[in-house]
Amino acid sequence: MRLGINATFLSDRPAGVDLFTREVSCQLCRINKETTLFASKNIGSCNTLKTPKGIRGSICLVNNVSRFIYINTVLPLLIKRHRLDVLYCPMVEFPFVPVKARLVVTIHDLHPLYFPEQFGLSSDHFKWALRILPLLARRVTVPSNFVRHELLRICPSLRPDQIDVVYNGYDRQRFYPRIADMKRPILSSYNIRPPYILFVGSLFEYKNLKALVKAYLEVKDVIPHCLVVVGKQEVAKGPLTEDDRILYLDYVKAEDLPYLYSYADVFVHPALFEGFGLAVIEAMACGVPVLSSNGGSLPEVCGDGALLFEPHDSDQLKALLLEVIGNEELRRDMKKRGLENIRRFSWEKTAQGIMSSCELALQV
Repeated sequence: MRLGINATFLSDRPAGVDLFTREVSCQLCRINKETTLFASKNIGSCNTLKTPKGIRGSICLVNNVSRFIYINTVLPLLIKRHRLDVLYCPMVEFPFVPVKARLVVTIHDLHPLYFPEQFGLSSDHFKWALRILPLLARRVTVPSNFVRHELLRICPSLRPDQIDVVYNGYDRQRFYPRIADMKRPILSSYNIRPPYILFVGSLFEYKNLKALVKAYLEVKDVIPHCLVVVGKQEVAKGPLTEDDRILYLDYVKAEDLPYLYSYADVFVHPALFEGFGLAVIEAMACGVPVLSSNGGSLPEVCGDGALLFEPHDSDQLKALLLEVIGNEELRRDMKKRGLENIRRFSWEKTAQGIMSSCELALQV
């Protein structure tokens, strides 16, 4: 199979969909040697066809518009020239014009529909993409049964047998419990004072960081913990709550993130909705107790590896924080259950699932 991957959006700071695309692309290139990656930089050992740097990223409007034009003019020509059988699009950015290759598209979540004010023009693009998706895509992959159910509700013209549930994975070579020998230098390099509660995720409003901050401020006087928030601040709506025991880190080096997970006393994921929730899997893999909201797919992904709470119930979150922080035996049990839960996930399994979808696309 001559497979192409549309990774034209990849930025220099991998997170979220960028991280997913890098991991899956490397695995797909390993599985299928006839894979061409369309990206502005080399990823692993993939056969990369370089695309302009001026079209990558998701924050700059000019780059986004330029990428849309590129995907609908230049990319179809490259698909024809390289005689691709399938074009895999790891996010909802695909040619709006017919192309020679069969299209397989991943839809990670429906956030641009649920929270349009947070996504601006990207929300309009997403709406148009969903309207024409059934006409152009042969297969659609989603990271959870929750997203599949929502997608069928929102886009009834898609057939149920067109949608494949393919769970996300995590890097087993990188995310695992770290011993304490690096605790002092790693935490010192980020000015983190242990013990601490950890949040990791972009600061979009749907991530519901305000609920965690509110709960933390109401319990901070009875616990010694700081709150460490790791995530892109440029997408936050309004000013962030300032407190001498809340530390905001806009970006953490990829090699340091497993240490920050491992050395936290508890990880909290308060999102209103999630299509998957990669951060909870990474946290569990590093052996930290996880408190997660029950929004969207999170109960499906967390299994019995986390304690769940209603995302709008700060009193419930406060009670769970105090219970977990004050009960060492409970923390040990949560770590054990989290490590058992994440056995279900790997990037190898994700890539194999996507490859199966690509093979099915050729059979239709």
